[in-house]
Amino acid sequence: MILKRNQCLKNPDQNLNQIKRGNTMNRHNIIFDINYSYYLEEMFSTLTGRIHKLISVILFILGGSVFTPFSNLLLFGAFVSCLSAIQYFYEYAKHSCFSNIQAKRYLALIYNESTLSDDELHQKFNELQKSDTQCYGLLANAAYKRTSIKLGLDDHTKLTRLESIFAWFAGDLPKA
Repeated sequence: MILKRNQCLKNPDQNLNQIKRGNTMNRHNIIFDINYSYYLEEMFSTLTGRIHKLISVILFILGGSVFTPFSNLLLFGAFVSCLSAIQYFYEYAKHSCFSNIQAKRYLALIYNESTLSDDELHQKFNELQKSDTQCYGLLANAAYKRTSIKLGLDDHTKLTRLESIFAWFAGDLPKA
């Protein structure tokens, strides 16, 4: 049985019992997990893309500051150096691109879900999961909430202030 991080947190005793009994996932669980994975990848792609663009704009502004009459060019140079290192080592643009591609794969599976048998759907989902990106845990509850809303399920997940900020910056702050 495949469980996403957030599902394990919702009801760990029930999930543990299902794992011990060896129950397989039913179609509804697979569809939920596919949608959850799609929203998580989509939010992560948007978030990392926006971080990359924000750092690029700040670097552009700081780069232009060498032409200003400020006397503390060392400070501007230090900021440029730090931001460049962050952008280089964390590779936000690359993560955004990979996550966007993965989200599109999940979206294609969502669209084709009705034409696939349970076993085919499960197999394709397992194959897609092998290419998942490591998304920030702060987006997990927001993606869970968005999936529940989309599928018309009851959800009483409360987002923390930090999760709400990250979800908003990732382009999707679910309210319901």
